[in-house]
Amino acid sequence: MLIEQNIRRLRGTTLPHDDVTAYLRTYVRHEDDDLAISKILDQWPVVVLTGADGSGRFSTALDVLRRQVGDTIRQVRREPDTPFDTAGLHETDTGWILDLRAESAPGGFGRELAEDATQLPQGSCLVVLMGPAEWATCRTGAEHLGHALTGPPRTDILKKQLAQASLTIGSDRWAAADPIQQAVAALLPAQVAAWADAIVTTEEVERAEGRLTPALLKDDAYFAGLVRSVVNAAEDWRSDLLDWHTRHSDSAYRNYLLAAAVLEGASSEKIYAASTTLAKALEETPQERPGQQGLGVVALTHTANADLQPDGTIRFRYHNYAEAVVDYFLDDRPHLLKKFTAWTAKQVTGLEEELATPLAQRVSHWVVHYTARHRRTRLLRSLAEQWSADHAEAACELLVLAAVNERAGDLARSAYRRWTRQEAGTLTADFTIVLIRACQRLAEVYPTSMLSRLAELAAPTHHGAHGEDVATAISQALNALWDQNDQRSAIHRQLTQWTRDAHRPHQAAAQSTFAHLAARRTPNGPALLTTPQSDTDWLTDMWRNALPTTGWSTTVAHTFAYWMQCALDHPELQATIEQIFRNAVHRDTDPHYSASRLVAMQSLLFSWAPAPPSQQPGDAVHLRDHLLTGLRAADPAAPPATDAPQP
Repeated sequence: MLIEQNIRRLRGTTLPHDDVTAYLRTYVRHEDDDLAISKILDQWPVVVLTGADGSGRFSTALDVLRRQVGDTIRQVRREPDTPFDTAGLHETDTGWILDLRAESAPGGFGRELAEDATQLPQGSCLVVLMGPAEWATCRTGAEHLGHALTGPPRTDILKKQLAQASLTIGSDRWAAADPIQQAVAALLPAQVAAWADAIVTTEEVERAEGRLTPALLKDDAYFAGLVRSVVNAAEDWRSDLLDWHTRHSDSAYRNYLLAAAVLEGASSEKIYAASTTLAKALEETPQERPGQQGLGVVALTHTANADLQPDGTIRFRYHNYAEAVVDYFLDDRPHLLKKFTAWTAKQVTGLEEELATPLAQRVSHWVVHYTARHRRTRLLRSLAEQWSADHAEAACELLVLAAVNERAGDLARSAYRRWTRQEAGTLTADFTIVLIRACQRLAEVYPTSMLSRLAELAAPTHHGAHGEDVATAISQALNALWDQNDQRSAIHRQLTQWTRDAHRPHQAAAQSTFAHLAARRTPNGPALLTTPQSDTDWLTDMWRNALPTTGWSTTVAHTFAYWMQCALDHPELQATIEQIFRNAVHRDTDPHYSASRLVAMQSLLFSWAPAPPSQQPGDAVHLRDHLLTGLRAADPAAPPATDAPQP
């Protein structure tokens, strides 16, 4: 659900009414901010909202635009760090959001924004989201368009969020508690949500245990204890866990706590066994406890601040405690990260589906949170690699979730570029296939960069080392994208640009990508020959670039063989295919003849129809020799035919 919501937003389609309503469900309008923004929009159709991460820029933009233009709200679709031009916004009566929160705009951005504001269509307006430091570097000439958000009183936000839940203790009493009031006052609006969640879950736990009685509700000491639990939960239980680990130095206790955190909701038997496998994974020797030696499940569960439920499952007593335990471990034992990741991956694949799926989702969110907080992708890659062999769908979901996350997305996408370039050939076949599928899905919102990733993964350095499985995955991904009408023209443009680029890696990317697409089959021959965008000139350019002049390509050779066989099987295509291949080697308009292209074409032809002693059908040999004769005759350096007129 979260992935789909982010993809819809990033694709630039009109945001569904329900999505906007969900975004604004707990939004609290700040009158001072609203007055300042309205004043700007009364004079210009553009406003720039600045603030730190979590300051409410996106929600404020939605609130403002819904009142300005109604439900026609779209996010500008663009690749990160690409130029922006208001001329690309054609729709009237539309509210646009340009999200630059993770980017640095060029120095002249503000002036250009102010100058182009009048070009927006009638009834449309644009809200730009930026960080304050980034806006300060490019606001010259557009200072009048910017507004730094301050946000409403944080207790107002807390009360609004609590109003969405059924509480026994009133939201006013919770918000008036001094420890909560003082803590939220210094927070950003987005951070207040953690406190609301802590309050709601704390009440749920107390209600389930039967403690929210009228008598206890009048007990100030009892309420003060609940407030302390909320403070601990909202602050990730860091102080509480530090104290717990100081008191429990025995790794048996710690392993049980960590196993219970990862597998919360599983049976006590499974968690008890998992604590032993965790010890082995961390290269410890679990202590043998025959008979009734050592603590049993009930005592270990109590020590871990959890409860054994009537159905035999284990649940923690406090909100966000399981996530906090994992976060504490990841920070406390970074040298065990790889071993812990491997163990966690095995837990997901070893559970029943009803437990495995939510666990995979929970772990994925932990990993994305860790990636954003620590600004490194080691854990992300480690878990995705572990899952790729036995839980490929979860691995793909993890990579997509990280790439579209507001805080981790730029870091994750940069990592995918590094994995497909500098680390080419080091990825396992399973992980390469997962990465291919993730890039295919992400191409919906990042078509140019993800097509680049797919092209790099299609290169022989990747699939050549792993065989047909990776090649098949690449072919399926490229074919799926080509079948999407809104992607086809983008792929067409990108391949054209790459073939004309003097940068050799771009030419190689076009070669491998085109070879996969050219292998598409229909009952009537190559699919690209029947596609309106694929005229013979374009196909000629693509085949010219695909000719293996600097190294052999098995993919190109297989595709070439298919086209040549189609020339035999479909006589109506033979003249067109021959013309494409002749012109791929040499056109009449070429200033120079390319010997390397001729040699490459000869190699492809003899790969398709080898010379003796190999036995080849006579019609294949005839077509091969016929094409070779035509190619040699077109060579300006070739001697004239004996019957040609002499000058």
